[in-house]
Amino acid sequence: MYFYILGSIEVRFSGRRIPITAPKQRAVLATLILNTNNEVPVDRFIKYVWDGQPPVGAQTTLQSYVYRLRQALRPLAGVEICTGSASYMLQAGSDDTDLGYFKQQVKNAHAEAQRGHLRCSVQIFRDALNIWRGNALAGVQGELIRQEARFLESERIAVYEELYGSEIALGNYRQIIPELQKRVAAYPFHEALRSQLMAALYCSGRQAEALQHYTHIRKRLSAELGIEPGSELQELQRAILDRVPTKRLLSQSFPAWPIDGNGSSDFSEGPSIDAWTGRT
Repeated sequence: MYFYILGSIEVRFSGRRIPITAPKQRAVLATLILNTNNEVPVDRFIKYVWDGQPPVGAQTTLQSYVYRLRQALRPLAGVEICTGSASYMLQAGSDDTDLGYFKQQVKNAHAEAQRGHLRCSVQIFRDALNIWRGNALAGVQGELIRQEARFLESERIAVYEELYGSEIALGNYRQIIPELQKRVAAYPFHEALRSQLMAALYCSGRQAEALQHYTHIRKRLSAELGIEPGSELQELQRAILDRVPTKRLLSQSFPAWPIDGNGSSDFSEGPSIDAWTGRT
């Protein structure tokens, strides 16, 4: 793997970094990586690198950036910056970028889930998420680049949702609570993750904590955004208040996934007496 954008932008070869330090040149490289194996029109570079306000001679400057990148990337086998009539394209293998690896692993996880191999799917989701090193495209300037970073972050959150939904379907409630607590701290207004945390707490026999969590997010949404929690979160809170059996609560909130031979989709009818009292 040569190109990394799921974190700060980096190029690596034989265990060392290839320095790409000029801010605009990093923006050019980021635009190429985001569109690996697809032609990028010069007009799009102008929008991404200069936010649509190019200096005089921007195309000549862009040519200079591309030339320097070609020199820097020369040691990378199978990698080439191709020139079209009014475009450039980064030609690279699907595993040469961390973004390509991430997207392929997510596809692989979906395929395993469709085959009924949910435990395998969970591990592949985790492999995909582990490639992230921080905020996507960190340190790359440009409003459109930051917009692309937000899109990538949305994809990352969606994979977290799928991962934890699968873990819940497998019955791994207690194990994922610490992870979910970290996720909701990182994404405080993301209600799907909040609902998953509430469900995991409830299914672990921690009804009071699940309800306290709802109260906390309700107060925060009201104080900071002036809104109430969404209908799904409200319905989950009512179900927890009513002590709806675990199986019914999960079937309503998280559609069951197919399970592999080592798993079980049969949820218990509700937290046991031992679970409610904290005994094992």
